[in-house]
Amino acid sequence: MARPKGDSSVTEARKQDILKAAFEVFSKNGYRGGSLSQVSEIVGITEAGILHHFKTKANLLIEVLAYRDELASEISGVTESSGLEFVTGWLNLIDYNISVPGIVELYCIVSAEATAADHPAHKYFQDRYEYVIGVTTASMQRIHDDGYMRKNLDPVDLGRAIVALSDGLQVQWLLDRKWDMIDEHKAFFRRILTDEGAKLTGLYIKEKVIA
Repeated sequence: MARPKGDSSVTEARKQDILKAAFEVFSKNGYRGGSLSQVSEIVGITEAGILHHFKTKANLLIEVLAYRDELASEISGVTESSGLEFVTGWLNLIDYNISVPGIVELYCIVSAEATAADHPAHKYFQDRYEYVIGVTTASMQRIHDDGYMRKNLDPVDLGRAIVALSDGLQVQWLLDRKWDMIDEHKAFFRRILTDEGAKLTGLYIKEKVIA
């Protein structure tokens, strides 16, 4: 006689509990400091129980990053139709990232490891970069078309540049957290926005006149 299948809603709820606990653990303790045992203590199940749902720790880490992407999307509100709203949303996202340094560390380490074609997160990061660069490029194009971008700048180049800038600054910030990632991003946006665009996003700084 076949064993009865478990309630799928209960299984999914348990997976979400594990995912939230793992997110909490890695947010606070980072890639190396976080462990399955810490997650199991929060959820109240064994490490084997966690692996029953996610198969491997690597799979769990990928799911944590995907969960973080969902939260980031909600926080930023950025979509492919965003114009100047993109600037505010992106800065809000950077501010959020600063509050979860362990997740930033997890992202930086796993994304670097995932450049290997046989890494379990390889496809995830390929898809993620394709999506994110698509959104940033579309937003840069919208800003350009609305007349808020400085002349002689290519929206397509800027779409990829803002992603590269953010990823690079995250690594530098992890190494030295005394400086402000948000200030560096604001400086980038000031360089590409017209004065009117900078004013509308609250980034405008009047240049001092030296007598």
